[in-house]
Amino acid sequence: MKKILQSSLFLSAVFLGSAQVLESDNYNSYTLGNVSTSMTTAGQGGMNLYNGAIANYQIVAGDAARVKYLAVTGGSDGTTTSSRYVYKTGLATAWAGRTSGNNIIKGSFEVYTGTSTNKHLSGVSIFGADNGIVGIGYNSQTKTINGRAYLAITADPSQDGYYNITGLTANTYPANTWVTLGFSYNKTTGAITYVVAGNALTLSVNGASTVPGFDPAEFDIHSAPTRTSTTDPANSGPTTFGIDNYVIEASNSAVLGTSDIKKEKTSIIAIGPNPTSEYLNILTELKINKAEIFDMSGKKVNSTLEGNQINVKHLNPGSYIINLETSKGKTVEKFIKK
Repeated sequence: MKKILQSSLFLSAVFLGSAQVLESDNYNSYTLGNVSTSMTTAGQGGMNLYNGAIANYQIVAGDAARVKYLAVTGGSDGTTTSSRYVYKTGLATAWAGRTSGNNIIKGSFEVYTGTSTNKHLSGVSIFGADNGIVGIGYNSQTKTINGRAYLAITADPSQDGYYNITGLTANTYPANTWVTLGFSYNKTTGAITYVVAGNALTLSVNGASTVPGFDPAEFDIHSAPTRTSTTDPANSGPTTFGIDNYVIEASNSAVLGTSDIKKEKTSIIAIGPNPTSEYLNILTELKINKAEIFDMSGKKVNSTLEGNQINVKHLNPGSYIINLETSKGKTVEKFIKK
């Protein structure tokens, strides 16, 4: 298992064209309660669990639109051990057996934004054999939708990797709300598209490009702890979120027509690679007024922004927070130093 980070509508109006389902679930056929009886063997529906305890993964009753859904509870602190993952095996085999020409993997799902008090980033990711490819989820600290993407860095290929993406939408979403999200990755062209509540955006990042050629190997539902700012304490209680009605497909069609897709990059900020061992890149067209790094205790560490890079070689391995101020406001992201 590759761990590089720690509306019932299926977007039928957004995802068009011929497609074949590779993996899906609506959880309605499962027994309420624990997803599995073990952290080491697959449970209901072939779901595997990673991190935490059996009780952290539950099938719960929903409403008329969502009869049952998967609820995941994160840990009670801000460390990586509070992260949670749910995954099935079989995506790599299904992708390898797809119909010839169906080189676009795309997914849609509903996320329940969950806990309002503690902080979490919860959603889904598609992983390849060695790295993350694409992901999208809800950030409870900013109440916004954040993306993930593997990017090739124009100025320094050694910094290629899995990046955190903010600025996908200016909309915010409160706690305990269902939001419909989607994504696509084109193996042939490398194009990545995100869909938030029916609105599509093709990813374009200043100083970087998406990468073609990756084969999807695993679909992960995941949650990781975050903090609202560097002065906030780490999570002092559990965090929750939910997932329902997900569909992962292989298709030969792009998401919408090119005239219907928003191609806006002025608000996009990509931070990574995450994890990193030497440099943290900040890729954006926005003017960066300030960049500061803090450890998880809230202590500021020495760092200097040089162009669009921060040298982190001197940092001890572990989790850190980067606090950015741009002309569009503040961005707080967590990253891991290897």
